[in-house]
Amino acid sequence: MRRKITVFLIIAVCYLLQSTVFQALSFASISPNLMIVVVSAFGFMRGKKEGLWIGFFTGLLLDVFTGSILGFYALLYMYVGYFNGFFRKMFYPEDIKLPMLLIAVSDFSCSLIIYFLLFLIALAMVFPLVFAVSSALKPLDELFLFPPKVFAQNPTMDNFQDLFVTMGKSWVTFSRYIFNTVFITVVGTAGHLIIASMGAFVLAKYEFPGSKLFFSIVVTALMFNGYVTAIPNYLIISKLGWIDTYWAIIVPAFAAPMGLFLMKQFMEGLPMSLVEAAMIDGASRWKIFIQIIMPNVKPAWLTLIIFSVQNLWNNKAATFIYSEEKKTLVYALQQIQSGGIARTGQAEGGKVVVMVVPILIFVLSESQILETMASSGLKD
Repeated sequence: MRRKITVFLIIAVCYLLQSTVFQALSFASISPNLMIVVVSAFGFMRGKKEGLWIGFFTGLLLDVFTGSILGFYALLYMYVGYFNGFFRKMFYPEDIKLPMLLIAVSDFSCSLIIYFLLFLIALAMVFPLVFAVSSALKPLDELFLFPPKVFAQNPTMDNFQDLFVTMGKSWVTFSRYIFNTVFITVVGTAGHLIIASMGAFVLAKYEFPGSKLFFSIVVTALMFNGYVTAIPNYLIISKLGWIDTYWAIIVPAFAAPMGLFLMKQFMEGLPMSLVEAAMIDGASRWKIFIQIIMPNVKPAWLTLIIFSVQNLWNNKAATFIYSEEKKTLVYALQQIQSGGIARTGQAEGGKVVVMVVPILIFVLSESQILETMASSGLKD
């Protein structure tokens, strides 16, 4: 029993050192992996069985506190401890070369497996984009091959040329569809960002009667699907006289609950000391909001912009807008897609055209989204 407690304390102390002291002393984000050292050491010193069990509990500890998939590190470290156990008969205390070699190989193998799995996940995520672009470059006969080919054997731009020719023959020009979509997306996203940020600032940093009730309503609104609120939305917009106008799409986007919820959660992470220090210096609430709060929650509002652009850019608006000259690009491309087999290539090209803008916005803002929020070293 005493030995089990000692082993548990060794694992716990190593985990605390690795997650605190060694992280602070890391050089270029590189620090020793004490958990691998412990698992490898128990493996080649105590044998395969004990290495396996120590690896399981050590990995499980990492899964619980730092992992995203429960059981991944437990399984990985089990194998590390088990395979190190094969070298028990070769180990003797006076030899330092073998332990160092085994620990280095174990650490390298774990990193290699993790990066390989991440590569497979990235490959699975990028495959739909690659297949969509490849399909847009295929001639019509290749689109109907079975089994389908991932890459175009005879790539061509004919699908895009035919798409623009077909759109050009429409009595509503292609540029008009583009303008409608861009106008709705830009105005809706800008309004949503402003309203959500201002509302979140008040809810996150100030207490007033009914604030908790209001936020509870916002959270409750997140549970309702768009199909549930479709009829009430239509009735309200109809009473306001906004049917067949851009505002039927833009104004509801202003009040999307996700933006307010996201911004409030980020703003709550900022210390109130920032706001109090600015107020002591004579800054107004508006100046605090613009010059202090918004720059510190930049990752949050960039994420909000991506969600809003994706939602509005892909909105057909067919429920509220009936005039052809006010229809969006997505609606026009879907009309082409419904033209039959002869327009299959144009439909594939249209999918790529629709995907370009959301992907481009994400790529340009990715580095900002991944930034950590500034805390300025202040605590409440």
